[in-house]
Amino acid sequence: MPSIIQFKQNVLVSQKANPAMSVSTNRALCAVGFLLATIVLGPHIAADDEVDPHKQAAQERKNRYTKWMREYAEGTKIVVTKRATGEQQVELVANPVFRYSDEERFIPDATLWVWTRSSRPVAFQKVEGNNHGGGQMWTICFASLSENLLSVKWPVGREFQTRTPGVRFAPFSNSDAPADKVRARTLQIKALKDRFTGRLNVNAEGNGGAETRFMVKPLFEYADPDTKLPLGAIFGMTSTGTNPDLLLLIEARRDAEGKLRWEYAHARMTSASIRVRLDDVEVWSQPNMSPSSPGFENWLYYFMDRDFP
Repeated sequence: MPSIIQFKQNVLVSQKANPAMSVSTNRALCAVGFLLATIVLGPHIAADDEVDPHKQAAQERKNRYTKWMREYAEGTKIVVTKRATGEQQVELVANPVFRYSDEERFIPDATLWVWTRSSRPVAFQKVEGNNHGGGQMWTICFASLSENLLSVKWPVGREFQTRTPGVRFAPFSNSDAPADKVRARTLQIKALKDRFTGRLNVNAEGNGGAETRFMVKPLFEYADPDTKLPLGAIFGMTSTGTNPDLLLLIEARRDAEGKLRWEYAHARMTSASIRVRLDDVEVWSQPNMSPSSPGFENWLYYFMDRDFP
């Protein structure tokens, strides 16, 4: 049987040899060509168009998760409460800054959302689908990154007022001042980050537990709105590789004399106990906390039923 290309070439030759060929004859030849294409290519086209039911189900499930998590984040309202200026609304970054799964903790899908004010991060929130114990639940984990107090309202009617600032910055010792070039600042931030180590689920003496490691990329980066130079970055420290258990903030800030210097702060997004060391000296620690613990001063987590798998 001649190929489709050969058939088309034959038609063109016939048209050149006989310009008077009728339109109807030309159409008939094209119809024959289409029929040949259907016979020869039909099975291949059908095979390519087949839908993998497993992929389709996975995509539909992902769409359900995406829709619910987005609506919950968009329905979370946060304001900064300052005595001098009153309440200040903050803005939700349009898309999650990180999406992940955590098989070790039975979390098939989760997103991490950020709220900002004047380019700086104010709060982080995890929205996780979890299957702990074989059930279908949502875990909401909220952490203030503000040096002021926050008031939070969730779509389910739950409210939370922080009682202490979410972060407390401290200056690095033995570090250069923030550079004047973008690339140099980025390299400085990375080098400063590598000076930290952490452990989760440690005992009262600071022993045992799991060593944390840094996630590959910063979870969030922000720049000075005037100079456009990198202003700060937030890194996730994790024991599972995908789920940020605690946050390290590194930021260029001004000292009492107005000079820029690098400073750091931490925030937790896990109920596990935490110990963090800088240059092998402990600089920050947090105790283990259950959902009923009374000590949720600037972060919290809670569970809700999930009505789809």
